[in-house]
Amino acid sequence: MFRTLLTPLSARFSFSPRLDGVQDLPNAPEDPAPEDFARDVLVELMRNSIDRLKAAEDLKTRIEVLSEIHRILLQDSCTKDVFREMDGFLVLMSMLASLHSSPVPSTARSDDHRADGLEATRLVFVIFSEAMHHHRQNMHYFKNSVTYESLEQALQGVLSDDKAAIPTLELLVSLALHDFSFSGLFAIKPGTEFAELNRHLQQFEPRFGSIRHPEALLIVFDVIPRLYPDNAALRYCVYKLLERLASHNHRNQCVLNNLGLVSPLFLWYYDAKSDAGVPKEERQVVQRLLRKLIDVSTTTEEARLMFQRVVRDDDILDADVLEVLRAGMKVRWPEHFSLESPATLRVAQSGVRGLPITGFTFMVWIWVEKLPTRHADAIFTCRLRDQALFTLSVRPDGAFACHSSGSNSAAVLQATAYKSRWTHVAVAHYPHRASNPTIRLFVDGALVASQNWPYPKSANAVSTVDYVLGDLRETATLSWCVASVYMLSVPLVDPLLRFIHHLGPRYTGRFQAADLVKFLTYEASTALNIHLSSSAQDGAVPPDVVQLRNVIKNGPGINPAAILFTVTPSSPISDESDEEKEAEGLRAAGDVVVARSGCLDLAMWKIGGAALPLRLVQLATNPHEVSRSLGILTDGLRNSWQNSEDTERLRGYDILAEILREKSSFINITGFETLFEFLGLDFRSPDHSTITNTVAYRVVALDFQLWSRTKAEIQRVHLEHFATLLELSKYKHFNVKQRIAKMGVVRKLLFVLQTAWYPYEMLPFLIDAMRVVASAHFTADDAIKPIISYLAANLHDAEPGIASPGSILSRIDHKHSRATAEMVFEMLVTLLQAPDLFQKFTIALPLTRIILLLIGERPTPTTAALVLRMIRISLDTSSTYSRKFELVSGWNVLKSVLPHAWDSNVQRAAFDVLLKKTNDVHNPVEVRCTNILPAIFSVLKSGLETIEGRATGGHSPIDVDSATLEENAEHLLEELIELHSTCLSFRHIFKSSSITQAFIDAYQPFVTTMQNAPEVSQTTIRILEKLSHLALSIALDESVAGSQKREIMEILQAAETALNPRTDQETRIDSVALVGGKARKRRLASVRLSVQLGEGTVKRSMSRIHEWRKNVAATEKKRLRKMILDLREHHRQVSALTEWALSLTTERGLWAKDGLARRWRLDETEGPHRVRKKMEPAEEKTSSSKFDATSRVVDLQEAESESQSLKRVEVPPWAESYEMSSTDVDDQLEEEILDDKHRRVRHELEPGDVIEAASTVARVFGVDSSPGLLIFGRTHLYMLDGLVENDDGEIIEAHEAPRRLFFVPGSIVELDGPQKAQRWSLEQVASYSDRTFLFRDVALEIYFRDSRSLLVVFLEKRQRREIDDRLSTLVSRPSVDSLTPGLMASPGGLMSPLRSPLVGRIGSKVGSTLNATVLSGFRMDELATAQRKWQAREISNFTYLSILNQISGRTPSDATQYPVYPWVLSDYSSASLDLNSPESFRDLSCPMGALTPARREAAHSRYVNLESVGEKPFHYGTHFSSSMIVCHFLIRMEPFTHMFKTLQGGDWDLPDRLFSDVKRSYESASQDLRGDVRELIPEFFACPEFLENSNNLDFGVRQGTGEKIHDVKLPPWAKQDPLLFITLHRRALESDYVSEHLPKWIDLIWGCKQRDPDSLNVFHPLSYEGSIDLDAITDDLEREATVGIIHNFGQTPRKIFNAPHPERMMHGISSLPLGTIYGIAEDYHLLSQSPKPVKDLGPASPVRELYVDVISERVIPCGPGTLYVPLRSHEHIEWDLSPVSGGELRLVVDRKVVQVVEAAHCSCATFADSATLVTGSMDHTVRLWHLQRPSGQIAARGRDRTPSLVIMNIMRAHTAEVLCVAASRAWSLVVSGSKDGSAALWDLNRGIYVRSIWHGSGNDHEVHLAAINESTGYIATCSRERLWLHTVNAQPIVSLDVSVGSVTHAFPPVTSLAFLERDYCRKDVLATGGPDGVITLRTWDADDTFEGEKAQWKFRTLRELKVKGLDGERQIRGQTSAVMALRFVGETLFHGEDSGRTFSWVLPD
Repeated sequence: MFRTLLTPLSARFSFSPRLDGVQDLPNAPEDPAPEDFARDVLVELMRNSIDRLKAAEDLKTRIEVLSEIHRILLQDSCTKDVFREMDGFLVLMSMLASLHSSPVPSTARSDDHRADGLEATRLVFVIFSEAMHHHRQNMHYFKNSVTYESLEQALQGVLSDDKAAIPTLELLVSLALHDFSFSGLFAIKPGTEFAELNRHLQQFEPRFGSIRHPEALLIVFDVIPRLYPDNAALRYCVYKLLERLASHNHRNQCVLNNLGLVSPLFLWYYDAKSDAGVPKEERQVVQRLLRKLIDVSTTTEEARLMFQRVVRDDDILDADVLEVLRAGMKVRWPEHFSLESPATLRVAQSGVRGLPITGFTFMVWIWVEKLPTRHADAIFTCRLRDQALFTLSVRPDGAFACHSSGSNSAAVLQATAYKSRWTHVAVAHYPHRASNPTIRLFVDGALVASQNWPYPKSANAVSTVDYVLGDLRETATLSWCVASVYMLSVPLVDPLLRFIHHLGPRYTGRFQAADLVKFLTYEASTALNIHLSSSAQDGAVPPDVVQLRNVIKNGPGINPAAILFTVTPSSPISDESDEEKEAEGLRAAGDVVVARSGCLDLAMWKIGGAALPLRLVQLATNPHEVSRSLGILTDGLRNSWQNSEDTERLRGYDILAEILREKSSFINITGFETLFEFLGLDFRSPDHSTITNTVAYRVVALDFQLWSRTKAEIQRVHLEHFATLLELSKYKHFNVKQRIAKMGVVRKLLFVLQTAWYPYEMLPFLIDAMRVVASAHFTADDAIKPIISYLAANLHDAEPGIASPGSILSRIDHKHSRATAEMVFEMLVTLLQAPDLFQKFTIALPLTRIILLLIGERPTPTTAALVLRMIRISLDTSSTYSRKFELVSGWNVLKSVLPHAWDSNVQRAAFDVLLKKTNDVHNPVEVRCTNILPAIFSVLKSGLETIEGRATGGHSPIDVDSATLEENAEHLLEELIELHSTCLSFRHIFKSSSITQAFIDAYQPFVTTMQNAPEVSQTTIRILEKLSHLALSIALDESVAGSQKREIMEILQAAETALNPRTDQETRIDSVALVGGKARKRRLASVRLSVQLGEGTVKRSMSRIHEWRKNVAATEKKRLRKMILDLREHHRQVSALTEWALSLTTERGLWAKDGLARRWRLDETEGPHRVRKKMEPAEEKTSSSKFDATSRVVDLQEAESESQSLKRVEVPPWAESYEMSSTDVDDQLEEEILDDKHRRVRHELEPGDVIEAASTVARVFGVDSSPGLLIFGRTHLYMLDGLVENDDGEIIEAHEAPRRLFFVPGSIVELDGPQKAQRWSLEQVASYSDRTFLFRDVALEIYFRDSRSLLVVFLEKRQRREIDDRLSTLVSRPSVDSLTPGLMASPGGLMSPLRSPLVGRIGSKVGSTLNATVLSGFRMDELATAQRKWQAREISNFTYLSILNQISGRTPSDATQYPVYPWVLSDYSSASLDLNSPESFRDLSCPMGALTPARREAAHSRYVNLESVGEKPFHYGTHFSSSMIVCHFLIRMEPFTHMFKTLQGGDWDLPDRLFSDVKRSYESASQDLRGDVRELIPEFFACPEFLENSNNLDFGVRQGTGEKIHDVKLPPWAKQDPLLFITLHRRALESDYVSEHLPKWIDLIWGCKQRDPDSLNVFHPLSYEGSIDLDAITDDLEREATVGIIHNFGQTPRKIFNAPHPERMMHGISSLPLGTIYGIAEDYHLLSQSPKPVKDLGPASPVRELYVDVISERVIPCGPGTLYVPLRSHEHIEWDLSPVSGGELRLVVDRKVVQVVEAAHCSCATFADSATLVTGSMDHTVRLWHLQRPSGQIAARGRDRTPSLVIMNIMRAHTAEVLCVAASRAWSLVVSGSKDGSAALWDLNRGIYVRSIWHGSGNDHEVHLAAINESTGYIATCSRERLWLHTVNAQPIVSLDVSVGSVTHAFPPVTSLAFLERDYCRKDVLATGGPDGVITLRTWDADDTFEGEKAQWKFRTLRELKVKGLDGERQIRGQTSAVMALRFVGETLFHGEDSGRTFSWVLPD
């Protein structure tokens, strides 16, 4: 092998060309320099040595020569080039292969011979290693030309020798490491212990270095398991060696990862887990090695493999694979360069004089593994010839240094290069700056150093500037990585550099998009927000912040021309030594390795996005799996903006919370920390905690229902995290203001407190969490009012008048509501002790009234004490509070309520109000508030009265046990006595007569009662004594007025009598001596009056407060009920979100189930002429890929009050008021909580949309009607099945609604069918028609521009009229029609009439105005237009019939009014169909019931007989069209299968009566006297699928024959092929015979003979419009019977012609329109190429697409990456496949770029219509975009009217890059071809995958072309191997091997495709272009099928068109232009070439 390689490879190289050249030079110096002479000698020695080696025969000589070659290589590196050029590598390879190829068995070889052989082998490896050392060209040559595969093959002989194999493998390791000291590495015995193996390898580990030639290790990896399958020890050594090498440094990780070891290692590891023979240690080391490799990067294929295997077939997770994925997802490495100095990357810029005169910015992402050790190593150098203009270097200490040609000294910048982390380094250099430094260094976006420094001067002459990354000096030692590099010709401002840093090292774009903020990760976005908020805290916003905000809002605004160069790992890279490459471009020198694979999270995005990890969490079954799955999820989102965006799109966080609720018991502390670290908490440094992901935090962290189900430990740490965020974190202000403030956490916590979610023992933690949140954000709306409202509703017993909402509140915890409220109250009071919080409280609420509200009429002691604490705090804060409280009768209220709540705590609180502490040692307390004392005495009085009552056996006013009461009274008295004796200010209180009187009022009745009590207890006596002691103290004090002293003394005397009941005893107290004898009557009367007035005020105040509290409680009840309903609806919505997982488990999903047969149903989407033949999956819910956040919004106005669609919230007045009027009490703390009656549908609305009208309707499809809701929004129209509006306007489930709310008379209600939720933007509404349903004029059919329609039936005509009015304004809006770009085939012009539901040029009036009764007036001209077009053959028979059906009220949505088509053939038995014979056709002048004499006689007799008995006569008892007929024909297709059963009462009909034979059906309809008279349906001419039993339904067997009924039996001429039957049947419909006779049949169905007795064409009278009025039938049974008659008898179409229908003009070629002489299908042989090109783009722009401009009627060629917007030739999109573009997609209007979409990764594109763009991507996805245009009021207000691209869907199915896309609006279909060998079919409207067309696997099967026939739906796809043609449902028709005879070419055999487009074409034409300049016109047919066999379709070549040159001559062979684009426009063919020219092919005039 190697000898054959030697000769051709030798011819490539001249032997030492330098030496030969020197010898031949005439001016060569005679005496060369000594160095040159020595080099020449070495070169000559090398040449001679290689020649000697070639000639050497014996081994000894070879060894000697090899040693000499090695010595020469060590002398001078120039000899390495000579070695390569002299074929040294090949000679050594040849020798290596021959060393051990001796036929002598290895056992017979001598030891000496083996030793010599091994020595020679060693020398070969040493020479290989030395020749490639630091020589990139030799390395590339060996890798690409010699190849390591050849090396492995050459070693086969030596490896087959057991004794030589191990040393050879060691040599391979030595070669890989360029270190030959590894002898003995694999010298181990089988069975050695693993610990011993580890020690053995540790001996060699110090010698490990960087891997130089990793492919050598790959040979070792491949060979050892194959040679030693049973030697586990040796395998372990290899795996351990690789693992330790990968751990040695990052470079080794990169090169090992590039070897592609991950997949084989993973598969071995996966299989070994179930193999008991594999030791555990071996599995562990492989797992560690795997983790090391995927720690750098993972390819998509490797990730797909791992994700596939993590889920077993039984949906159980594999824990070990889960662990590998978890480790791999932690990877943070972007794609990068690894540079081991000396190493450089160089970019050259020619034609410049130096650095840009405007200044520059250099930016680089670096990762430093090892700092330089000797001197500063250059990071970046700008070099002009030999002069370094500017250098940025890093020193051994990590500091940066700058060198410049403008300065003699270096600038050391005090900034550090961080090790082992990605760092963004930027240098901005200004050329001239007066005030600020000219050079500025930024590290991680922050300015770290700056200096004034001269700018490098430019050179005088133009030259080339080299921009060099790295250092190529031999002494350089820096080990580092580079992710991306940017060089700009302008110095960027500081805020922009900060923003660019936050984009991260993964960003490789060009900063052109306005929405660059989307590339920010959650953490980066939060960091920017923190910076912005901290910078703007002082009020004034700094200019930097303004600039940064502008960048965030509008993008950086960097001019793309300012970007001098960009270096990313995806940039094309060449070697510095490769002289064949051009000078410019990225060139590498030294030790540079590219790590191009992405991270696992990026691969996850390509495979399935966020749905993948969500599915893993869903499948987890234990805490370990949950925590690992959560780790995969969170790490997959953390650094990936794509996955984050994907998660939000599919509501992933809601889904996650729903999943975790079911798995709450599995959440451990690891899982919790994993999740909350993702949300922003830092458990290692809590002070760094913040909320990074507000969306996830709101949904997951604040889902208290979820966390309440976890273990107690998790509940606690969850509730404690609020303190971490809001108290411990240094970002707490940001966390409050920017995060928590917007989330309503306090309200959520208050709601949780009212549920039974948490156990009672967790309440303190909940309330502490509330305290933390409330104190952090203590505002009126977020904390104060919610808490007060909650307390007012829960502190007191519920009022009996407030009804509970019943079952809604069944989960509400009423048991502990008061105790919980008291805990909350205590928390609030604790907060109010902070002065700032108390001030906020008083501003928000009237404190005095709030206190009265909270204390209530009968507070608990706890409540009373807390209220008193609030009063004390108020008094401490405000000196006027006592007066304010008095003005609202607060003190009097306390007098009333405190007695009922008194205990020791209340007493302590009351005296805290009364007193305050002083600094006086002698008087430590003094009276602060005397107003509380009457309340205290009131308590005393009530207590004494209770004791009195019990002493006398009377009623007790306070329900407290006696001991407690007496104890409270005694303690109170003791406190008063103590206070009176010690506090002077307290004694002075009694100067007030009212205070003293309050005491007397308490004292006197008690004494009086005790006097008369029969028996007094000792405790009572003790109380009386203490009371008397206090009374005496008061009386003796000078402060008390004389009269009151006397009164007290009198009472004292009575008390003494009570204590010592001796009648003769006189008192020892002389009251007269103490008190004067002044009268007290006037004073007592005054006191009594004031008391009476006070009591009245208190009663009124209490009454109003009571009403207020009652209202607040009712409001809170409503709020609670609403929150519960909202929560229930939220759970219902999220639980219904199942489509996210479908893409993973259905066909082409990652975890698709094999062997599951898919079932199909008819798609309601309509093709041209309202044809429905697309199939959709029947039992799969569609997996939505929609981006709701960027949905279409039309005419969005400023949002008004949303009372129409959302709750109305009124903000109550909170002003302080002292006057408790009757009008202001009810306003306080009340909100009008309106229940959201549209709650059930709110989530279905587009963002920003508002419901303007809603109506309950029945959506009709076939015979079923599904009740639903038709919603008219401000921007969208919605049809939601299964929902109705009840009498109160609330939207409820139809299942729960009474039947009267939704039942439409005559409809078959289907509540359990598929419940659809459909939506359309209002711009999508094309037209509408009023319809009848079962003869009731209450239906409406709406047609949309996306080829869908909607038929709904209203309960009343009035409702329809309201919707009509709204639709009429929509349809009348001026708008640009979104025409399909493919519909360009109309012979009369550029546009085709393939519009749905009507022909485009007929006008929209036909669809929207031809309703009600007969056409008249202006409507006739629309119908006349269609008629004229048919007569002139401009539209086909099928199209014309579809128009007539539409106008007459027939619709495919209603089976009772299904479109009707004629039987056209009568020959269903011939082997071939003769369409030229009239005998083959049916007589179209007669109805089906009158085709035979016998039938005519029977019909006539029936008519006469009925007429004779006075009945309304008719000819036939059945009809030509009914719902039963439709379902009978379509029984094999869902949903008609289900409908048929419904009509049959739930079962099949008898098998013999089912539709099973076309011939039999025709005979029954045309000949049998007892048969039917049915006509056909459109499917007979368009849809082959209805003839096949694709769902394998069991219809039974025929009686008699026993034949199983399966597919429909076809006529012999159909050759068992449904497609052939449909093709020929349609051909018959379009035949000349039918065209001539069709007017007669039209007269029978729609015209003057519709009820003509003479034509035998009168049907049952009930089948005609106006004969039945279902609304007039009140009896249910009679109505159902009438409906049955309609279903059976059918409905006759509306009559639209009164005169006989005119005939078609048939002269000329009948397949062409009148006046058209030639057509391509008919006269393809007449096509000729135009002599001059239509347009020439130039050779640099090959034509890729041909765009038809319908305005100017011209064809515009599109170059690479360019596509024009249909109908707007001034707009186009551009994309660039080059790596430097960053995957940009640009929208250009009038040659100006108006939008840049970065990271679109666009590889191909097409427009489905003028508003819908489809792109294929390099990341395997297909994207749908909406070209959004401001319209209506937005445009009218003069805002920016430029269009913009908005992403709508991202669709996944492909596993490789998408190469081509084709789209058809007519069929709502997208076809994408990919490198994976498949073409995927997508639904354009829903953005979902449908099915695939497979070409195969491998490069030859990559699908690079796709085209869709707009009229038939046929799909053509092409690879290098085959051209395939399929139906619209991907059923194969025909294929062609295009590889046969194709010449090897840069292009594939077929380079372009195009269908001939017509309304109908008798001969379909497909044009293909080739690289050889040949256009081939092909058709296809089944004419060659043998009789009796199934049809075999074949392509037939009609003609080959040879492309000519500019001069009209044939092009020279080998220099032909490739045909890159084809387009049929009418009857003209256009082709575009790779030469840039476009030509037309025309027919003669």
